[in-house]
Amino acid sequence: MNMIPRSFRRSQFREERFRTHVRPIIDAVMKKRGSCRILDMGGDADYWQFDLPDSGVEIWLLNIEAKEPSPDPRFHVVQGDARDVAQFADLNFDFVHSNSLIEHVGRWADMKRVAAEIRRLAPNYYVQTPNFWFPLDPHSNAPIMHWLPQPLQRRLVSSKSRGFYAKATSLDHAMQIVEGTSMLDRAQLAELFPDAEILTENVLFLPKSLIAIRNPEL
Repeated sequence: MNMIPRSFRRSQFREERFRTHVRPIIDAVMKKRGSCRILDMGGDADYWQFDLPDSGVEIWLLNIEAKEPSPDPRFHVVQGDARDVAQFADLNFDFVHSNSLIEHVGRWADMKRVAAEIRRLAPNYYVQTPNFWFPLDPHSNAPIMHWLPQPLQRRLVSSKSRGFYAKATSLDHAMQIVEGTSMLDRAQLAELFPDAEILTENVLFLPKSLIAIRNPEL
């Protein structure tokens, strides 16, 4: 059973977040500097097809796997590891954006490295991640799957494809799926981003997602 009403879909959540949180940061930077350099960790150009300023915005898309260059000159495709973005100097950007990435980078030590890079690279940032305490696993679309012991999670991903997960073809594949996501709660996100405001996105009165946001321009 889908716990999220048809009127609430991922694209609609993203559009609302963009309008409420992301665009105001861009506008504030543009007002102060006349331009805005953005690093999107784990992102793609399609996400940015919302209402961007007509000019002055450049976006670097950082992914660990190689991506095809974008035909849009506003986008620069970069291959790199979010845990160590050594190719960019401190404060090289005006704004770092990260949507549903930090839960996929590894264990707690890996998340700390990503958070440190985000804070190093720009004075403004926006980090969104699914909330561990929301009962629907957003990756498998299975209720409470992320709360289950690892052996049960392995069985579930090995039985059939679920959400973003293809059916595991071996125990090794199942382990890669299960260990590939480590969802966070509010206290953990606040620990990773101590200089941020931590916001909660609710659906059906339940805390669906968490957002760490820092915008000293506002």
